[in-house]
Amino acid sequence: MRFAQRFSHWFIYTAALAGLALFAFRPGNDPLSQLLAKLQRHAQHSPHEKVYLHTDRNTYLAGETIWLKSYLVYGETHAADSSSGAVLVDLVSPNGRRIVLDARLRSVQGYGQGHLALPDTLSAGRYTLRAYTGWMRNFSEDWYFSKPIDLLRTAPSNRPASSPAALTAQPDVQFLPEGGQLVTGLMGRLALKAVSASGVGIDVDGFVLNSKKDTVVGFRSEYLGMGSFPLMPEAGETYTAFARPLGTGPYAAYPLPTIVESGYTLQVDNLGNKDNIRVFVSHNMPGLTTATPESGSAAAPTGQLTVLAQVNGQPVVVARGPVNRRAFMIPIPRAKCPEGIVQITLLDPACKPVCERLVYSSHNDIINLAVKPTTATAGNRQRVDLAIMATDAEGKPVAANLSLAVTDANQQPKSQPYASSLVSYLLLTSDLTGHVEQPGYYFDPKNADRLTKLDLLMLTQGWRRFTWETVLADSLPPLPYSFEPGLTLSGTVFRGTGRTGAAGVPLMVMLNRRDSTKDMYSATTDEKGRFFIDDANLTDTTTVYVQATKTNGNRNFTITLDKLFTPQIRVVRPPFVPTDIAYADLAEFLKRQGDYAAIEAQIRRNREVQLQTVTVKASRVDPYATQRGIFSRADVSLKVDDINSAGALTVFDILRSRVAGVAVTGSGLTPTVQIRGAANFSGVIEPMFMIDGMPADKSAVANISPRDVAYIDVIKGAGAALLGSQGAGGGINVITKRGGPDGGSVSGPVPGVRVEKVMGYAPKREFYAPRYDAPTPEERYRPDYRATLHWAPMIQTDATGKATTSFYTSDAKTTLRIVVNGTTASGYPGFAETTMKVE
Repeated sequence: MRFAQRFSHWFIYTAALAGLALFAFRPGNDPLSQLLAKLQRHAQHSPHEKVYLHTDRNTYLAGETIWLKSYLVYGETHAADSSSGAVLVDLVSPNGRRIVLDARLRSVQGYGQGHLALPDTLSAGRYTLRAYTGWMRNFSEDWYFSKPIDLLRTAPSNRPASSPAALTAQPDVQFLPEGGQLVTGLMGRLALKAVSASGVGIDVDGFVLNSKKDTVVGFRSEYLGMGSFPLMPEAGETYTAFARPLGTGPYAAYPLPTIVESGYTLQVDNLGNKDNIRVFVSHNMPGLTTATPESGSAAAPTGQLTVLAQVNGQPVVVARGPVNRRAFMIPIPRAKCPEGIVQITLLDPACKPVCERLVYSSHNDIINLAVKPTTATAGNRQRVDLAIMATDAEGKPVAANLSLAVTDANQQPKSQPYASSLVSYLLLTSDLTGHVEQPGYYFDPKNADRLTKLDLLMLTQGWRRFTWETVLADSLPPLPYSFEPGLTLSGTVFRGTGRTGAAGVPLMVMLNRRDSTKDMYSATTDEKGRFFIDDANLTDTTTVYVQATKTNGNRNFTITLDKLFTPQIRVVRPPFVPTDIAYADLAEFLKRQGDYAAIEAQIRRNREVQLQTVTVKASRVDPYATQRGIFSRADVSLKVDDINSAGALTVFDILRSRVAGVAVTGSGLTPTVQIRGAANFSGVIEPMFMIDGMPADKSAVANISPRDVAYIDVIKGAGAALLGSQGAGGGINVITKRGGPDGGSVSGPVPGVRVEKVMGYAPKREFYAPRYDAPTPEERYRPDYRATLHWAPMIQTDATGKATTSFYTSDAKTTLRIVVNGTTASGYPGFAETTMKVE
């Protein structure tokens, strides 16, 4: 059954021990029905998205470029997300307090691409790259995508130094009761998580003593500082754990969690049965006995305990057991649980959550990716073809959208084992808070014990996607941000210089992009003076013109533009281990990159020497640019002065016989104006009239005093196409003077006009790589020691599951690392990695 289909409805399953009544759950007004209704309400109110960024590398030098591919999916199904059209990317400083770079990636059907150019002034350190959508800003930053990016400099003094004291400090050991609590007289299980002073897992051993100093149990971590051991607390006893780094050093004392006298325990066996996840429930709540009327005792209490299982926030199993049994087991069929983290919650008779446990459901719901060079080894500057294959768990070909990076392994720190990938992020770490070490270990089928160790991770890692307090509340808070199909341009129009929003004001909005392309929109302010242009085509640095004019010609407005977004800075940085960047191993990389930078500088100097005469030209700043709006270059621009306006009663008198191709016939305030060629069988088509770039009636133009006019612009031909159907006869734009003491222009804001530069989507930029089958003279003689040899962010497999790509090797005799990530449109992720030699 396909992953997306598994969430088409909620699976309801009822189970109990042999001898207990089985029943089918039906919706109603009971507490469980109300809880499920609230859970469904929360899911509909707060659906979540997930973003993953594939970067070409994880370590860079200042001045290099980070190449990006974004994957945006729906959180419930992991299918490609088309609701949000923009992925926001931040590069956060090593201290977590400042955004040093940001970008906006256009996401089309869940996929986007872009880059971040690193300034050569950036200091060395561990930065954080994070990504999110506008909708994700409604929720905690804990659920933004984030990954560490290490920035190096060639100067040794800029490299972070290790701290020997941090490596020898006593580890932090936490003890976590399975289900959430230890209860007197009930067998429980304690998970342990030991973390070094550097923030990574460290294996420990130890023991637990009671108040009499008797050893109760010994323990030892099994993987990355994680482990577990059983413990049955006795009444009146207190317990203390003693632990040390495995086999070395003195023991340190650690208190165990508080023990409650009465309560519930939840233990889960996710490894012992191939068909079911077995949930063991125990309690010693007063008054909830096993007495029955037949025994002559008081009547047995009624009610049910409920086990609720969810995956990605969607209930998949509901099972109930009798409250008058102190212990029972409920099986959860694995077939009901799709791939991912299963959140198992125990609810008391009033359907209040009392215990919770995470387990992982493994169904191999991933795609198998294979990337293979057509040759096992290659020479320098030789073409290498890569064959890529995508299949499902049954070996059938699938269509997938992929990204691929080829890097020089000797120009990067040694890869940490089992690093994060698209698979491990979507299926695991995106639903867990905190740092997860070596997440790829749990998805490598070669690791026979991966599910055992994954269960330890589920015992020790927290869950914070939602809180039950929020779900069970009578109402849910409004969400300030909506799904955005693209970048939304918005702002407010105020009356005069006050702070009162002006309602019903017509606006003309023009976007002037760096590549000289333009878009024009119209809008009208709402009752609060707000205006919105959804999915605005903002690319790179875009100049935004907004002009407001009432129909009566009033332009006494102040316009403000909202920032596209104002990101908050609260970054939980991953631990920095001084030894995870081996600078000695990078000596060759740093030297080569230093030499490469020196060559670039020499090339620039040579070019400067070749320049005999340099003439610097700059365009004169047009003080009337904002009043020309979208017509920065009119076909004819007539400057009005005292000579050509002498004796003129109207603007039309100035135009008469002064502009070739413009005919003004008749007199008074309503002459006929025609631009040559603007005629049809029905007669003359007059131009569209504008005042300072805003449409206006001809009578309003006629009433302007010639002494108040600076220029008259005439727009015809192709330029008039921007006016739409109203511009069939061309256009005439009257530009008024701006009130200087001498009757000329003045600097400063124009009433009713706003001009501002806005950063839009990251401009499309192709990854550069030389082609040595036909090299340019510069490529032929220039040394080539690229760290990233190939970056292909948009590879699509065909109907047979195949795709190909190619690149050229560099001058280095090295090992190449080839990494590919990808996903199907329905939500199956995949990852592959391989290497090849260049000799």
